[in-house]
Amino acid sequence: MKSALKRRAAVAGVLSAALVTAACGGGSGSSASGSGSSTATTTSTTASASADPVEWAGTFCEGIGPTVEGVMNLLKTMFEGGAEDPAVQKQALLDYSGPAGKSLTDAGEKLEEMGAPSADTQQLHDELVKFFNDSGETLTQVNDELAALDPNDPEFATKLEQLGGDQADPSKLQEQVKKLQDDPELGEAFKQAPQCVEMTEMLQSLGG
Repeated sequence: MKSALKRRAAVAGVLSAALVTAACGGGSGSSASGSGSSTATTTSTTASASADPVEWAGTFCEGIGPTVEGVMNLLKTMFEGGAEDPAVQKQALLDYSGPAGKSLTDAGEKLEEMGAPSADTQQLHDELVKFFNDSGETLTQVNDELAALDPNDPEFATKLEQLGGDQADPSKLQEQVKKLQDDPELGEAFKQAPQCVEMTEMLQSLGG
């Protein structure tokens, strides 16, 4: 009965650690951006409305904020024995999937409207917008399907395992944060955006 939440909470632990590492690391990105700055300047002028990198990164962090909070709450639920109670499992996952789905969807729309900060970041921008839109849609669907499950159903754990598939896996977010952190331009913006700084400080305090 508790295997589904255990698996998701284990993933959440990996994700929270990875987010702290990503937010604090990547110091080599600034030197790389220096060597490619002339090319970026030349190509980015072709875009009629380039987004400010720091504003873009701030929108990204606003979008993933509820997901980060959600996975941390899943960990808290596990540590407090929630895995023994199907009703608590259900509520914990509802509290995660609902806000996370809406926030990711909203952020995907905002980022799409903003556009990429430069021509060099266009491909990553498009990939992250797609991730936000797809994940937001999946988590919203998971939330609806989860709400219909009966925690007293003997098959509850089995049905829980089947919700969402890979797209609902919180570790997917880890991959996206790393891609952003590894990008010379957006990686620097990630460290400067107030929303990202706030999220990083929260994760550091939780991580000790």
